[in-house]
Amino acid sequence: MSAVQRLSGQHCTYFMRGRCTRTVSPEESARSRCGLLDERRRLGAKTMDRLERLQRLADPDDREVARRHLIQKNMDAIARLTCPGLVPPPQGGLLCVHQHLVNCLLKLPNCRGRCDDFLRRRDFSEAKGQQP
Repeated sequence: MSAVQRLSGQHCTYFMRGRCTRTVSPEESARSRCGLLDERRRLGAKTMDRLERLQRLADPDDREVARRHLIQKNMDAIARLTCPGLVPPPQGGLLCVHQHLVNCLLKLPNCRGRCDDFLRRRDFSEAKGQQP
């Protein structure tokens, strides 16, 4: 007699490249967040705050020089950010292939197959025929 095998979760809405993207608690959501994205967001907020404070400079020429310097500093800081799992997309850019929305797929649990949270993924062709 052969062993019972678990059905694949491949057609689940939460299935993404072998990982389960469903988080059930705020703690689990926080653990799975992309650290690189959070750092970029933090740097961006800090830069925006500094740019707003530049408006207090009286001389427009000084303001423009300081703005350019600040933006260059921000771009350099973003370029220095890294992550051990960072894999740039083949077409280039600042994103990582492991980023899914605000999560890092590497930090999400492996899909165990069909589970209680299984939600069948609908195709657009199926959804198109239904009216809300």
